[in-house]
Amino acid sequence: MNIIDHSAQYLARSIRRNYPEAGSETALTYSLSLVINSSISFFISLVFCLFIGHLYECLIAICSFIILRFFSGGLHMSSSLSCCILSTSIIVIASLMTYEYSYYYMLIDFLTCLILLRTAPNGINNVSRIDPKYYPFLKMIAVALVCSNLIGQSTVITSAFLIQALLTTKPAYRLKFFLEGR
Repeated sequence: MNIIDHSAQYLARSIRRNYPEAGSETALTYSLSLVINSSISFFISLVFCLFIGHLYECLIAICSFIILRFFSGGLHMSSSLSCCILSTSIIVIASLMTYEYSYYYMLIDFLTCLILLRTAPNGINNVSRIDPKYYPFLKMIAVALVCSNLIGQSTVITSAFLIQALLTTKPAYRLKFFLEGR
């Protein structure tokens, strides 16, 4: 058990001890591990990007990634620590993509739309309470978000959206299973 899961389990037990009417320990542990994982990921990303002068871009990358992820779903790591490392890496990498928006980035946005039209939403069946009949709407919202960047023309957003779209593909899942099988 890694430090994130251990901390979540400790907090869940503490909550259950002090508030017996709280949810089950399993549910609390899962929720707390998500909160701790996200908080650590964002904090490390923000601190790192603050030191290298990309704080604003980091905030944009975090928001873009989270919003598109909500609508498109995507890869879920089995370990909260590996999820934290992956999320931090994605945010920092996207934050560093501060180039002038050009036709290449427009093509990347279109490629991202095509990927999402094919794969989104993916991996949300057991994680989300959204009824599957609304999945086509989620797909359209995800594509609309990416298309909105054609107006905003941010290379940071393009990068965050592309990485998130790639996390909805089968090769990303195969890579995850390969890495976790080691």
